[in-house]
Amino acid sequence: MSMGVWWRALLVTAGAASLLMVGLAMVSHGLDGYYTVFALVLALGGVLLLWLGATGRALGWAWAAVAVLTLVGLGASLLAERTGICCMFGYHRGLGYPWPWLTSHAEADTLVAIEAVAASPQDLAKQVDLLYLLADAAFWGEAALLLVTPLALLLRRAPEPVPGKAPLP
Repeated sequence: MSMGVWWRALLVTAGAASLLMVGLAMVSHGLDGYYTVFALVLALGGVLLLWLGATGRALGWAWAAVAVLTLVGLGASLLAERTGICCMFGYHRGLGYPWPWLTSHAEADTLVAIEAVAASPQDLAKQVDLLYLLADAAFWGEAALLLVTPLALLLRRAPEPVPGKAPLP
């Protein structure tokens, strides 16, 4: 089954954008910490998107699996927490991986007051950083695509069962 020209163009564009994001991440931070994981997943995912768009291979049901796994990854990434006291009695808490897309901030007049805030960060108001959320969605979406695509292509090559014929033991 072939896919339409617009879908193929979208995949090629998404793959090129992914590789551009890898380039920007590498120029801005090099291979440092979670930038390495981010760059690797987006590079492999970008190449895969380019390949899918260029060859016109349809994945069918696999796109639904990619969407579900992307949401699961975003939800699970909220377990990754980065906190810090800085900037003359400021506190920052970020949830999300690889980028903290759900954040909280607080300021106080003394170090003792900001340490009290840091003791119960769940009480702070949370804000969504849309740019980081989009970057994380791209990361988790492409990680899911890297997991699902080989399975989808293998299942497509599996022979169809013949009605009335018993499978081999």
